[in-house]
Amino acid sequence: MDLSIDMTLDPPTGILAANGELDIFSAHDVAISLREALALGCSRIVIDVAGVSFIDASALGVFARAHASLAAEGGTIEFVEASPQFLRLCSIVRLDKVFGLPEAVVSPRAAFAGGSAG
Repeated sequence: MDLSIDMTLDPPTGILAANGELDIFSAHDVAISLREALALGCSRIVIDVAGVSFIDASALGVFARAHASLAAEGGTIEFVEASPQFLRLCSIVRLDKVFGLPEAVVSPRAAFAGGSAG
């Protein structure tokens, strides 16, 4: 599956909605979009990952570098509509705290039950 990126730029806010697979092949496109938003004066980037079906470490690296760049300038990056899988992956690589994400579902049973595992 390919990736489509929809950017809405209204400085100081930029919204990036990604649909498809965020992997080593598409991470460069995401990086270009984020750099464009920063260059146009966006200090708050909102990333909608609801349509992301797959994400790998290269895409997380792009997000981590964008976060570092924004934070150094007093800006923010936010993730919305994050799936339990996205939250879990960020938790595994310890980016959940960096990105300010809620805790990931730890138990697979809890993910299916929609609550805590018992």
